[in-house]
Amino acid sequence: MKRSSEQRKFVGVAFLTASLAVFGSACGDDDEKQPQPQTPDSGTPDSGTPDSGTPDAGPGTTVLDSDIGLMRFNADGAVDTTFGAGGTTRLDLSTVVPGGARDSVWGVAADATDRLVVFGARRGEGDRVDADRVVVRFTANGARDTTFATEGVHTLNISNLSDGARNGIVQADGKILASGYTSQPTGVGTQAANRIVLLRLDDTGKPDNSFGWKGVVNNAPFGRVSDVNPEWGMAEAYTAGQFSDGSYVTTGYGRSASSGAVDMVNFKYKANGDRDMEFGTGGVVLLDLVGDNDRGRNLVVLNDDRVVTVGSATPAAQKIAGLIHITDKNGVPTTQLGADGYKLYDFERPEQAFFGVAKSKDGNWVAAAGYRAGGDNDDDGVLVIVPVGANPGADVAVAAPISETENDRFWSVAFDASNRIYAAGFVTEGGDNRLMVARYTTAGVLDTTFGTGGVVKHNFSVGKTEEAVRGIVVQSDGKIVVAATVEK
Repeated sequence: MKRSSEQRKFVGVAFLTASLAVFGSACGDDDEKQPQPQTPDSGTPDSGTPDSGTPDAGPGTTVLDSDIGLMRFNADGAVDTTFGAGGTTRLDLSTVVPGGARDSVWGVAADATDRLVVFGARRGEGDRVDADRVVVRFTANGARDTTFATEGVHTLNISNLSDGARNGIVQADGKILASGYTSQPTGVGTQAANRIVLLRLDDTGKPDNSFGWKGVVNNAPFGRVSDVNPEWGMAEAYTAGQFSDGSYVTTGYGRSASSGAVDMVNFKYKANGDRDMEFGTGGVVLLDLVGDNDRGRNLVVLNDDRVVTVGSATPAAQKIAGLIHITDKNGVPTTQLGADGYKLYDFERPEQAFFGVAKSKDGNWVAAAGYRAGGDNDDDGVLVIVPVGANPGADVAVAAPISETENDRFWSVAFDASNRIYAAGFVTEGGDNRLMVARYTTAGVLDTTFGTGGVVKHNFSVGKTEEAVRGIVVQSDGKIVVAATVEK
């Protein structure tokens, strides 16, 4: 088991400052630089590799200008034209520049009044080439909520470093927690390492000063290896969930060494942002199968405080399998899916991974959504449904290609009040990516009463490769809202 370091909450000494600022849709960004290159462990928003969290599997463009897009469907899959402008809302947070101005989405949540909170990133202000984290709130009907933060947008800038914004949650008390990570100097030569960065806002969009330092926890769980070896490890937080006592659990991946393979990790933080070192073993739940890369990508906390983490693992060379891991509230693995607390899913391709996970409102079901890729085949969406109630039965694993000839992937998943499952992502048609939602029963069967044969598609931008649903929620009236990164 790799060791954990003490939490480091200071923000603002020497190389590290957190400046909180909010920008409107016109920022005056007129340089000619592109956003920073993106690598898996650098702390930048996406890495561009198949199992790294890129919005789609299609070919990327050298210069990219993308926006935040929302769309709402009625329960039958028809577009709800009362939402936004004819069913859609599009938000551009950055002025168009020759180098590109990427606004991206990682997730969406609905609060108790169905207002929509989007978690994502935008290009830095002015001539900066880094990415800032954003939390944007919309009304239940898709208008920007100008009562939140500054004109509906809160932006977190960590010392002009490129922030890896990820998923977030809206708490029962209305507070908002946004997860992610940022690559920061370690003080060892030119070395930098990813640190977990959590941001908590109150219901009005202001930083919650009762959490961390001015609303921000900046933590390096794997610090220096030793006094004689000052090399640092790294850790990321792809999402966070909240326990019934108000504390949090994160998932992502990390390592105690300065380089090498990464492991799936869960860390627990108290309600004030302090690390809980009693969680798991020495404050961490760590899964390392055979010394190769294992990654947590998302999690959900069940009604009884069990934690279901999803992602990917590498059980053998040239093989990446989908991963579901379940622990109790103390980080002790449960045995529902296997003696060691986890199960690997192989959909007969070289690579499988889960990026989306959701629980049903009654607490009886969990669904994990992702994709399979490789082997000279097109990519397909995959779905696993796990009964987690008082009498759990067998899980259901479904390879669910939306297109038999082109790429499709699921990135997010949600349940409605009737325990129907919505898996969302994208499908490619003739080189054009379209956002896509498919509805399933808990038996893993497409619900053909939804859309066309159980599937709905939409094109924000015809002929573009960057268009994928990253978040999906079902509002209290049963309407389905998706949040997507959409290319101009």
